[in-house]
Amino acid sequence: MLKNTLFLKIIIIFTLPALGILYFSSVLVLEKVELTKEIDDTYDNLTYLKSVEKLISNFEEERDLSVKYFLLRNEFPQLEKQQNETTKSYNNLINIVKNLNLESKFNQFKIDIKKIDDFRNKIDNFSISIDEVFEGYNVINRVLLNSLSLMKPIKFAIEFNTDLSNVVDFLNFKEASYIEKSIIKIYLEEKKLDDKLYDIFLRNYSIQEINKDSFYNVHSLSSLQNFNIKFNEDYLNKIFILRNNIKNKIEKNSDFKFEDWEYISNENIDYLSNIYNNLIYSIEKTAMKYEDDIIVERNKSLIFLFVCFSTLISLLFVLRNIIFNEQKSFYKVQKHKEIYELLNQANKFLLKTFDKKRLYSNICELLLENENLQFCFIYDLSDKEIIANEGKLKDKIITQMDKYHDKTKDNIISKTIKWETNIIINNFKEKNISVFYENADELNINSMATFPIKKFNQIVGTLVIYSNELNFFDQEVEILFDKLVNDVTHCLEKIEYEEIRVKQEDELRLSSYAFESSEPMIITNNAGEIIKVNQAFCTTMGYTREEILGKNPRIFKSGHQNSKFGDELWNSLRIQGFWSGEVYNRKANDEIIPLRSTITAIKDKDGKITHFLGQYIDIGEQKDKEKVLEYQATHDNLTGLPNRLLLLDRIEHAITKVVRHKIVGGLIFIDLDNFKEVNDTLGHDIGDALLIMVAKKIAEVIRDEDTIARIGGDEFIVLIDNIGNNKIDAKTNITNLAEKIKNVLNGITHIEGHINVSTPSIGITLFSDSSVSVKDIIKQADTAMYVAKKQGKNAIEFFD
Repeated sequence: MLKNTLFLKIIIIFTLPALGILYFSSVLVLEKVELTKEIDDTYDNLTYLKSVEKLISNFEEERDLSVKYFLLRNEFPQLEKQQNETTKSYNNLINIVKNLNLESKFNQFKIDIKKIDDFRNKIDNFSISIDEVFEGYNVINRVLLNSLSLMKPIKFAIEFNTDLSNVVDFLNFKEASYIEKSIIKIYLEEKKLDDKLYDIFLRNYSIQEINKDSFYNVHSLSSLQNFNIKFNEDYLNKIFILRNNIKNKIEKNSDFKFEDWEYISNENIDYLSNIYNNLIYSIEKTAMKYEDDIIVERNKSLIFLFVCFSTLISLLFVLRNIIFNEQKSFYKVQKHKEIYELLNQANKFLLKTFDKKRLYSNICELLLENENLQFCFIYDLSDKEIIANEGKLKDKIITQMDKYHDKTKDNIISKTIKWETNIIINNFKEKNISVFYENADELNINSMATFPIKKFNQIVGTLVIYSNELNFFDQEVEILFDKLVNDVTHCLEKIEYEEIRVKQEDELRLSSYAFESSEPMIITNNAGEIIKVNQAFCTTMGYTREEILGKNPRIFKSGHQNSKFGDELWNSLRIQGFWSGEVYNRKANDEIIPLRSTITAIKDKDGKITHFLGQYIDIGEQKDKEKVLEYQATHDNLTGLPNRLLLLDRIEHAITKVVRHKIVGGLIFIDLDNFKEVNDTLGHDIGDALLIMVAKKIAEVIRDEDTIARIGGDEFIVLIDNIGNNKIDAKTNITNLAEKIKNVLNGITHIEGHINVSTPSIGITLFSDSSVSVKDIIKQADTAMYVAKKQGKNAIEFFD
């Protein structure tokens, strides 16, 4: 199922992050659950703190009353009542310790209530000293204060832990203040302190200052004000004096009474209790806020976990669909890739193909390399032809050709041509639209498509493709085949452009031959400078090309015609675009020559004159126009040999002669092999020189009464009106003559310094009566000549 790495990547990309998020959310939920437990620890700490503080406060009050009782030594019912309250607070603390499962840890701080009762009895009986009273209560409260270390710090409640620590510092400060209160009472009553109490006082003072500084350092002034913490200046002033007196061991000032200190110290204790209550209120608010934050975070994490879980479930369904569709998508991509590769292969030979049928054949052959394509063919509309790979499927299509030609019969190809659009049939068996419909199962055809082939926006054919896959021709495949058809269109247009180019080259070559003919010609630019001249003009005028090129035709001016003649000539060129008439030019040897001239203005697409073409006929050597016309009509301009017209007349006379004298006449047809190569490689001037030399060489080996004629570009005919009295002798004689002609022409090894690659192919025919026409005689010799060419050229063949 997992056949490609892309699908594996999809699973990894989508599943692993989702699982990671689910894991993270689960850890987050567990963490929040753990934090929820810390809420209970927070409230347990507060419960324990308040119960310990309550017991400490009771012991502090009991200590103060015990000191008072010890000093006054009279009945003091408040002490007994306070002792009961202390015992009650103690029992309450023990119950709380049990509820909080702190018994094992609390044992090291546990105070034996029996020892406390014994200690109280000693106080009641005055069996201990007052400093022992202090030591006893101080030890108890110190143990209780140290037990506050049992409070577990809350891991993430940093603010709560800080507040809790501050409360502990404050309780230490409050305990020290209580001790100071009681010692000062003793000082006021006894007017001095013994050494032990003095040491206790000093030590307590240090503890008091340390815890006060710790408390004040943590809280800012604004924070203290929020706790209603105010400085009692009267108390501070008096305590300052009393501390100095005690430190300096000065006896009590009689102006400061015991009752005054009782009042002001109680007021200070109330003030400290108020601070404690505010601190507890603040820490409870912090705990509640922490609880609310934890609950909100827990709920958020639960919601996040639910969302992650839902997302993962949804993702599993998505992945299930991906798994279900992945192979289908993979096949689709693979199919497109294979077709695209076919297009790449097609483009390689499209660039090199210049034949339409070969192009169509290659396309069909290439398409069938795809295993999903069962058959294809191209219907050529212009040639009414089916192009396809050979086989029974092609044969069956060809039997239906009449339907494709008949415009009245509707079929899928005619619809494609008429609508000029693709036709896609992705379920071949839905309707009968093909000659293969009834054999679709046997032929394994399940879908088909037709694509119109255009050339210059005109339909010229149809590409028909059959596939063995259902729904093979999806939108992407159709686009790819459209691209293929578009490439075929460009190739067809390229082929036609090439045909046009070749035709134009032929026309240009013919034009070049015409320009290099025996008729004198020159071409000038629009400024009148000669830029091209043919050899005939040079010969006529007695100049070389180098002497003429770049010059103005005024160099030929003879003065025979006045300036009015020149004005009329140029006006005619500007207005009509051409001029024709007779001119008298001066040759290089100063001889005046009359010429019939035609000058044509050559214009560009905007109608602007770019060049002038001058064509001339030398009429000075002819005595009259009729003789000139007769000569031109019967002779070749280049070689001066009789042309076809004169030759035909002489053959007629030869036939009459052989019939009258009962002799045999003969015709030798000579064609120059490789003459085109001479012209193309060496130029027409060399070609013309070769023709003139051939004419001269043939004339050297024939009799004066025989006729040699040039009837085409490189075709010559030798007419012998008496080659023998019978055909045997005639054949022998004419063969000898043909051999001489062949040898003499092969003897032309160089033409104006260039190697001659031309050889003669010779055809011979004999005639002895009038049963064969003139044209047939020439045709017989021509046929024999072509047989010679087929034999490998440079050969002689008889017409049989």
